[in-house]
Amino acid sequence: MLASCAHKQEAMLSILEDKKVDSLALHVALMPTLGCLPIYYAERTGIADSLNLNIRLLRYTAQMDIDTAITRGHANVAYTDIIRAIRLTDSCHVFPFLATYEPLTLIAPKGKRISKMKQMSEKMIAICRLCATDYWCEKMLDSAKISQDSVYRPQINDVKLRSKMLCTGLLEGAMLEEPYASWAAMEGNKKLQRTKENTPQFAVWVIVDSLQKDKRKTEQTHKFVSVYKAAVENINKGLYPDTLRSILINEYEIPESVVDSIKITPIKQPFLPQKRDVEEAASWLSKRGFLPKNFVSDQFINATIPN
Repeated sequence: MLASCAHKQEAMLSILEDKKVDSLALHVALMPTLGCLPIYYAERTGIADSLNLNIRLLRYTAQMDIDTAITRGHANVAYTDIIRAIRLTDSCHVFPFLATYEPLTLIAPKGKRISKMKQMSEKMIAICRLCATDYWCEKMLDSAKISQDSVYRPQINDVKLRSKMLCTGLLEGAMLEEPYASWAAMEGNKKLQRTKENTPQFAVWVIVDSLQKDKRKTEQTHKFVSVYKAAVENINKGLYPDTLRSILINEYEIPESVVDSIKITPIKQPFLPQKRDVEEAASWLSKRGFLPKNFVSDQFINATIPN
């Protein structure tokens, strides 16, 4: 470490300037999933800078940690899903402004001799509680006519840990996001069922209510959408492949031995959150007694949405 002395006044001015710059930045909470990849990419490749978007990435590996960042005021914009966002309305006001296609796959480990959904009865499937993985695990079990009570579902929130436990045979099944589902399949584990595009899409970027009162940061949020779309376009064109590879290795912790074989393109362009998806999530939460009492779907979905 190299250090030097400075006059107290000069040091204080430097600290204040750093705080000023940071206060103008858009603090973005994200995690290593497919829906967040364009933002990691935009920061690394300079897309954000080229479109004058000043962002600070808050890196997490679990949705619950992102929720905490939102409620404690650390994040202005955050990646989550509609189910969790609805539950947050009890403690703070967040609104979805951008939706992404985030496929989820139920994976069984190669050493357990499980190749069909019907074999998951009396097994253990790792999920994240009260979020999209929980919702889709239930739907997949229902489609195979498996009793919900016959399957034990431990809560493993960390997406990296969940995938590593599955790949090392510590779980009998796990709901995995991309690119972890593809990595697990490449290691010989079995894809039992995967969500489709014509089904409810819950993955969203949300804006914190107080941000809408700050004109400068509202403009930054508009730019966020443009940056996201530009990053998706560049990824799909195959630009900066070494940077993308570096992100998957360093941020996502995908092994170097398989990272070149994982197919993540084309990534779908983001779209506006759909009211029917919000209502489906609200209905699912209501049946379980977790829907906030004052929740109104129209107010939740019709907030100021960047173009």
